Amino acid sequence: MRDTTTLGIGREALYSLISNITMGVVGFAGTFIFAQVLGASGLGVYQTALAAAFVFTELSSGIAVAVRKRVSEVDTDPSKYLGGALLLHVLFSLTVLLAFIVARGPAIRYFGSKEIVIGVILVVTSLGFFQIANRVYAGMGYPSRSSWMDTVRSVFTLIAQVVLLWIGLEAFGLIVGLAIATVVTAVLAVLIAGVRPKLPTKQTLDRIYEFARWSVPNGLLNNLYSSSDILIITAVAGNAATGLYTVAKQLVQPAAYLSGSISNALYVKSSGRHSAGQGITQDLTNSVAYAGLLAIPMFFGALAMPNAIPRTVFGGEFAAAGGALIGMGVFQLSNVYASQFESIFGSIDRPDVVFRVNVAVTVVHLPLAVGLGYGYGLLGVVAATVVAEVIRFVVYQYLAYSRFSRVILPRPVMEQALSGAVMFGLVESVLLFTRIRGWFILLPIVAGGAVVYFATLFLISSHFRTAIRNAVPVDYGPLKTL
Repeated sequence: MRDTTTLGIGREALYSLISNITMGVVGFAGTFIFAQVLGASGLGVYQTALAAAFVFTELSSGIAVAVRKRVSEVDTDPSKYLGGALLLHVLFSLTVLLAFIVARGPAIRYFGSKEIVIGVILVVTSLGFFQIANRVYAGMGYPSRSSWMDTVRSVFTLIAQVVLLWIGLEAFGLIVGLAIATVVTAVLAVLIAGVRPKLPTKQTLDRIYEFARWSVPNGLLNNLYSSSDILIITAVAGNAATGLYTVAKQLVQPAAYLSGSISNALYVKSSGRHSAGQGITQDLTNSVAYAGLLAIPMFFGALAMPNAIPRTVFGGEFAAAGGALIGMGVFQLSNVYASQFESIFGSIDRPDVVFRVNVAVTVVHLPLAVGLGYGYGLLGVVAATVVAEVIRFVVYQYLAYSRFSRVILPRPVMEQALSGAVMFGLVESVLLFTRIRGWFILLPIVAGGAVVYFATLFLISSHFRTAIRNAVPVDYGPLKTL
């Protein structure tokens, strides 16, 4: 185990970012292949099955979050926590299997076939195993390495899915491929971590329960919140609309790569520091400062080219995803900041605070999504999600002010917003004279916009220049750090 109190958030976030980008490329390649082979409807079947599976998986995932918290505390033996979590996961997986057997009729009618129902059960079992193994590894002081394990899982998954898709198993093959790759990677994570599960003591289970009694419902609410969009869209607008939503969400997903890397490292370090009685406010401020570094330019890019991007990337059938793309850009912009506050409150042993925020947001989101979904279809559901996410961010700011006596909105956020606006103006100017007819036009515009954004930010932000020096080890030039 590493000393989590001295974890370098910048370096860990950078290494995790590289893995997340790799994982995003793999995920994008998979979505592209699946969209071409299965079309919007077939892709919607697959995403609906995953959405349901992720909701059920959250009990085991919530236990995994509790174990990561306990393992990241100073002077903790992870072996009994791993054993306790795996024991609870096995019991839960058997309960899920029994529940699907009892309700097999309604389940088959909803998902469309018995094979898809079986696939959901396989994903629930395998993904819970992986979540536990990988979060134990992260809690031991290796958040970036655990991120790379997830990347390895993505590569294995894509390989397995392509093979099964080639065989002709269609959406069911995608689900089975995910389950097989997830089990293989979970075993690999346990072996690399070097922790052998041991039977838990009553004290170990009590310590897991103290945190899991909040993290489990937190996870359920989080995934119900995120998965409900797909489930509601499928119900009110059909699988084709679900496919449009999926590609829109996939296109803005890179906005969360850096923020996820930061929040994971922030959680582990803050947990260790809090358990040792050390301060955490500065780490939170620095994390918020760069959580939106990628989300801001991606939002402005989506705003400038809402229809051209999905049409060029996925084909003419997906051009109608433009409105959803803008909405999901706003969603990610709010979510990347809110995730930092969620990590900090969890790390200081206040998962109850996170739970209360999640309850409030879900209570707003679900009825609003259903109502707007029936009235306006896909765009209505997306609008409801945007409203709920903005509320989440505002509530967390209020809670942070109550806890730390300050609003956590550092100057680098404003500098990034200004740089994004400059980029947006440039792209809009180019589009006045250019029509995006394919990749050969889209890629130079995107690359040029990225260059303008980061160049502007580098020029106007001394904080950004310092952050680069701290995060990137180089031994020459103006950014010399070694």
